[in-house]
Amino acid sequence: MYRRLLVPLDGSCLAETILVVVERLAAAYRATVVLLHVIERGAPATVHGERHLRTAVEAQTYLEGLAARLSAGGIAVETHAHDVPEGDVARSIVAHAEEGGADLIALCTHGGGGLRDLLVGSIAQQVLRRGTAPVLLTRPDPSGGTAPFAPRTVLVPLDGTAAAEVALATAQDVARHVGAALHLVMVVATLGTVRGERQALAQALPMATRAELDLEGEDARRYLDEVADRLRAGGTAVTAEVRRGDTLSALADEAAEAGVGVVVMATHGHAGVQAIWADSVATRLLARTRVPLLLLHMIEADDRRET
Repeated sequence: MYRRLLVPLDGSCLAETILVVVERLAAAYRATVVLLHVIERGAPATVHGERHLRTAVEAQTYLEGLAARLSAGGIAVETHAHDVPEGDVARSIVAHAEEGGADLIALCTHGGGGLRDLLVGSIAQQVLRRGTAPVLLTRPDPSGGTAPFAPRTVLVPLDGTAAAEVALATAQDVARHVGAALHLVMVVATLGTVRGERQALAQALPMATRAELDLEGEDARRYLDEVADRLRAGGTAVTAEVRRGDTLSALADEAAEAGVGVVVMATHGHAGVQAIWADSVATRLLARTRVPLLLLHMIEADDRRET
């Protein structure tokens, strides 16, 4: 599925922490890694206390140093320094992905402006919306440490919609390549965590709302069992769980479970019990976990499932 992995870097050690995940995926898929640096218009002199790369020569030298390290591990690597200063970094990344035939864009999230302004989601979401390639996001450890990437479990959040199920094929493929199992999770609210229009109803009719939510929990369990059985029929090791409570908190807790190495999720869906795939959910989830997120391009799906 993945043959060319595009990795935009800003020259900082924090950004380089994405390479641990990229190396593992590149080895598993026998993919080529394309290291990219985009010269930013009006870039600051330093980035995270390190000298900012301001010229194509500096950028190319930096990228070639990283390429040599990856090549020593048997990874095929290409480098490119975009030497025309760019004000719209996301546009440049998407353009390079499309022109170079990249089928995955891997980014490290750390705030600060420009290419470093990923934690608030602006660059990551723009890349996802403007392009068609999946986006892999990681968040570095502030201490500078880099944990090994050896996933035993691929976590797939679902909400009962066909839009969310787009993640299943990718998750199944990733799990097969890295030797991991799939774990499906669906979150159903409790009386104290319902949101939106249902919150007012829960306050007015708490007993009826609680009963309705319990039924939704049962429906979610049946739904997950059906999806899991379908995947097992194809030879995939799968477990499934229904969690109750706040969606973000439940997903963050699930991602913290031992062995969860990557979360694969679609980022859009308008239906379903929880309607969890608002634009900011993935970014907010990433802010609460250090597990890499593999995000699939938003789609519209009319054949949604009932839960």
